[in-house]
Amino acid sequence: MKKCIISVNQYADFVKATDSKKQRIIRQQKKPNVFRIAYYQLAKARIRKTLKNNGSLKHIDDALANLSARVPQSKRQSSDKTVSIEALEKFLMLTIPKVLRDENLEFLNTKQFKSDIEVNGISIIISPEIIFKTIIDGNDVFGGIKLHISKSNCFDTEQQQIIASGICNFLEKNVTTGKQIVLPEFCISLDIFGSGFISNSTAKKNIINSYKKECLEIIKIWDAA
Repeated sequence: MKKCIISVNQYADFVKATDSKKQRIIRQQKKPNVFRIAYYQLAKARIRKTLKNNGSLKHIDDALANLSARVPQSKRQSSDKTVSIEALEKFLMLTIPKVLRDENLEFLNTKQFKSDIEVNGISIIISPEIIFKTIIDGNDVFGGIKLHISKSNCFDTEQQQIIASGICNFLEKNVTTGKQIVLPEFCISLDIFGSGFISNSTAKKNIINSYKKECLEIIKIWDAA
């Protein structure tokens, strides 16, 4: 039996989905379309650069100028351009968390770490876009950010808390060692068309593990797909 593997964004989507959408999510996760086109790549890349450069908005301004000058050759390109511009404009209205304005942050290579965590019998791929480290009171302290851009499928606060909790668990299991610390409030879900920046909290640190019924349902649908 092949192991159940699902991305954290799809996991958060699943817990609030209709029965038909749950079936679709698992089919797509089990048999992903290798030819699927990735959307909003320029917008995502420039948002990452901004967050890793003390909130410098130069990268956003450059991206907006680049996108405005593009002449779409297809309906898909036209949609990508329109939504990317809207996403960047919405990002400009958000308040970037104070920790990301710390000039002493160290950003880690996300690809050097195992990407998943085990939750109730399934493997959840976290793969945060950003992992950072700072020093507080002499201790190495870690945080991370997961980015989501979807105008038609934005997440609510609970779903973003699930994602932020997943980042927290991921950092504790796959990144930190020894006495290194993960601060839940440094574990952040960023949904551009949702609630913006939502951080984890100590009270909801393990919320990702609380959906046992949904995990059993994922396994059941996965085995039948």
